[in-house]
Formats: sequence, C-alpha cells, structure tokens
Amino acid sequence: MAEEPIISVQDVVKEFDDKRVLDGINLDVQAGETMVIMGGSGSGKSTLLRIMIGSIPATEGAVWLFGKNVCELDESGLNGVRKKFGILFQSGALFNSMTVAQNVALPLQEHTDLASEIIEIQVKIKLELVGLREHADKFPSQISGGMKKRAGLARALSLDPRVLFYDEPSAGLDPVTSAEIDQLIIDLTKKLHVTSVVVTHEMDSAFAIADRMAMLDKGRMLRVGTRESFEALMNKDDASAAGMGVDDRLIRQFLRGDPVGPITERKESTNYAEDLLGGPVEEHREKTPSVVTTRSSAVR
Repeated sequence: MAEEPIISVQDVVKEFDDKRVLDGINLDVQAGETMVIMGGSGSGKSTLLRIMIGSIPATEGAVWLFGKNVCELDESGLNGVRKKFGILFQSGALFNSMTVAQNVALPLQEHTDLASEIIEIQVKIKLELVGLREHADKFPSQISGGMKKRAGLARALSLDPRVLFYDEPSAGLDPVTSAEIDQLIIDLTKKLHVTSVVVTHEMDSAFAIADRMAMLDKGRMLRVGTRESFEALMNKDDASAAGMGVDDRLIRQFLRGDPVGPITERKESTNYAEDLLGGPVEEHREKTPSVVTTRSSAVR
C-alpha cells in the first residue's frame, strides 16, 4: 500500500470578505519529496502556504499535517505541530539585533531544555550545513541577501524538522546566488531526508529542485504532476499547443514566459475605455457632459 501523505490539503477554500482567493484546493505531499507550488502574482500560492502552516485559517476544508488537521487545532496544538517543521521566509526574517548564531539558537532556547553548551554545538552544525559557520558572529546588516537566506534556513533547521517550507527562496537574488540556494535545498533534502514544500514563481529554480509540481491560477489548482510532465508540456511546439485546452495553454505560457497566450489575453480582455468611464461606453455617449461651457459658440 502507498504511504499516507505527510501533508494533505483537502477541498480548501479561503475567502477574504467577499473575495474567494482559494477555490477547493486539493494537494498531497509525500514524505521525502520536494513539492514546488507555482503561480503568478495573486494566484493564491502564498495564501495556501500560510494555511498549510496554520498562520491563517481556511474558510472551508482541511489540512492534514503529521496526521493532525491544523484547521481544527487551537494555538497550543498548533505550537506542537510547528515544532516539527521549519520555515524559510521570503526575506529571511532575521532579528537584526541578534547575530547569525543567536538567531539560529533562539528556537533551541525557546523550545528545548538543552544546555547552552549543546545549543552552541547544534548552532555550529546547522551553520556548517548552510556554509555560514565562519559568519556566526556577524549581524544581519553585515551579510549579503543570499547569506541572510542561508542564515534563515539554518534557523529553520534548528529543531531538526521533518518538513521545510520555503516562501520564494530565490526572490531578490542574483542568478549565481539563486543557483546556490537551489543546490542547498537539494543537498539538505538528500542529507536530512526532509520533505520540502517550495512556493515560487522562478521557473529555473522550480525545475532545478522539484520532484513534483503544482500550478495555481486565480485560486484554482490547474495541475499537479511530476517535473517531467511539466517539462513535456512546456516543450510542446506551437502546432501541438494550439489543440490543447485553455488551462494547459495557460500553464505552458507561464512556464515558458511567452508574451502571448491565455494569461495576456485575459489581461487584455478588459476594455480600457469602459474602465476609465466606469461602465460600457454606450452608457456614456448620450450623457450630458459633467462640465458645460458658459460661452456661446460665437465667441469661439
């Protein structure tokens, strides 16, 4: 029998006021794999991540993590689950008043009874994993953006998590540093046997690290599949792509970064004149102007 997924998102809906940003999302993540969640800005991928870690509640549905539905847990229950996973935030989210080593030590000091000597050893081990042991005594303001990401990752690893969540790990980094972060994710997944969930819209990184991929668009899950299946879709020629459904053509355009396709067609479908006038153009053609001249035509 197939193993139970370590994470299972079931029929998740999220609404803010009257706006639905996630619409019946289903996604299973198996232990030991790297799942990449992709989508453009406003697709709902960051909202889905926040629901998966219990940061915000789902409007409907369930998220099972380590056999518990995080949507039904109180704060005490959530804290117990959170000790089993780590998060690399988009900005690194380091405390500027603490050194790199102190940032990494903080979860160990707050959530364990380890002696300070043991914590110091653990911090050195985690910093060595991300290549920052020699920078332990520096403050965040003294290190580069890529080093901040690695320091944040070392902190995420401090409690030896079973799952690592990454929020846009390559955002704001140059290509070389981005590739280094990608390789670090791959190495850590293999060495530590952790499950990784990566939210990104950087396609180079996505294809470098993913075992499987999931594509979101405007709150809908369009496709979940292997990296190879997404590569095959991306590499279809124009003639083959013309016969595909709208969703597959949308995914293909996103993966390739093409300037023309369903995504751009959707953006262009809104009438500019209607947007300016606040309604159909015809409604405004017979209306009296809002400003009427007081001069007679003879004065012109």
